[in-house]
Amino acid sequence: MTAPIVNLLHETFRIEKMTHLPAVPRHKHTCYELFFILQGEGNFYIDCEHYDVQKNSIFFVAPGRIHGWNYTNNIEAYLIKCDLTSYLDPYILEHLSVFHFDTALLSEQEASMITGVLDDLYKEFLSTYSLKDFALTNLLNILFVYLQRALPAKASAFTPDILMTKLDDLMYQNNYQLSSGHYYAKKLKVSLKHLNTAVKKFTGISCSEYIRSKTLYEAQRLLKYDTLTCNEIADRLGFIDPCYFSRFFKREFGIAPKFFRNDIA
Repeated sequence: MTAPIVNLLHETFRIEKMTHLPAVPRHKHTCYELFFILQGEGNFYIDCEHYDVQKNSIFFVAPGRIHGWNYTNNIEAYLIKCDLTSYLDPYILEHLSVFHFDTALLSEQEASMITGVLDDLYKEFLSTYSLKDFALTNLLNILFVYLQRALPAKASAFTPDILMTKLDDLMYQNNYQLSSGHYYAKKLKVSLKHLNTAVKKFTGISCSEYIRSKTLYEAQRLLKYDTLTCNEIADRLGFIDPCYFSRFFKREFGIAPKFFRNDIA
């Protein structure tokens, strides 16, 4: 069954405190999501990966990524759904890399600081105080500064180029079709050399390699979670010839798309 798309209608921010969480079928959102686990255990899925949930773990889910819960026990957690561009300071947004990672495990000190901010966010969200949006904006900016600092040392020391984030957003809007670096450079109104520099700074690989990896990853997602035929997936990803798509996929993963689909649980 195709993973449903859930839109954040008429809202740009929501925070929920979950004290019970049943199994949630895989789905995707048009907004950013953040889960912070206060306690409990379970299995959380993001795209083709699954993670064991534990206390003080945090999960980052960017728009369009398929995710869900398979099993939970005594879960207490905060869930934030947010349009980041509506709340975060442009400087913080430019230096934010948390949504380039699936998960992180926080120390007790980090968890305590972040829990404090989440508690304040939750109270403010439910309130009717004056200047509520201003307070939410400031608390969210503080939250994401703390989250950025809590990433592993190598990740938190790294500053992604804002161009990288724009490229990711554009590829998402383009359904991760296998387009050239020139195509995205033109869309982003920069030179291909500039785009290559930004991508290599963040990933260590060229722009064309990065685009190809994203297309392959989307192919895996569609094969695992969608009902489109292999030919329809090839067309969606910009392959005129389905046979070329099959060879392209097999060269990377050592297995043809149809067998990859049949081989997964």
